[in-house]
Amino acid sequence: MSKSVITLMAAVLLSATALSAQEPKVEEKAAATAAKVEQPRPPEPPAQPVNIRIEVVITDQAGPGEASKKTVSMIVGDRQNNSIRTSAQVRPNPNSSNTRQVGINVDARPVINLKDPSKIQLMFGLEYQPKMGTGSGGGDSPEPSSSSLSQRLTLNLDSGKPLLVSQAADPTSDRKITVEVTATILK
Repeated sequence: MSKSVITLMAAVLLSATALSAQEPKVEEKAAATAAKVEQPRPPEPPAQPVNIRIEVVITDQAGPGEASKKTVSMIVGDRQNNSIRTSAQVRPNPNSSNTRQVGINVDARPVINLKDPSKIQLMFGLEYQPKMGTGSGGGDSPEPSSSSLSQRLTLNLDSGKPLLVSQAADPTSDRKITVEVTATILK
């Protein structure tokens, strides 16, 4: 073989060896990825021995009549989960034998801010299926369809201060549903 071919082959072998030394092997990459996934989260700070009152006010307005208001209140410990479920079966009109489920479901998990104990982070869920005709002056006149509201929110609240957290429009009517939440640290 000629001297230039041997020199070229030696150069190729040296560069391949250098490249393989620089790149981690497949097994090493997999082990590094697994180590990242398996690292546990730091533990959550312990709950403070304090209760928080959560108040949810749902205002349901349809048409020019007086709005209907529903209030749900609960007491929850710091960093604890709480749920309230209320439901009923209603008839769309007095002559109907059919019934429809209506209800208010609230889920809440407050976390008091350790750096500023007057602030609360609230993981909040609401499902609201109102009675047809609610909010239109209290009448029970049937509507062409039923409404419902479902939301999951993470909120940052000042203790004792109400916050309007949502305002939803019914897609089939002039109905408007607003939700106001107040979280108050009880001492």
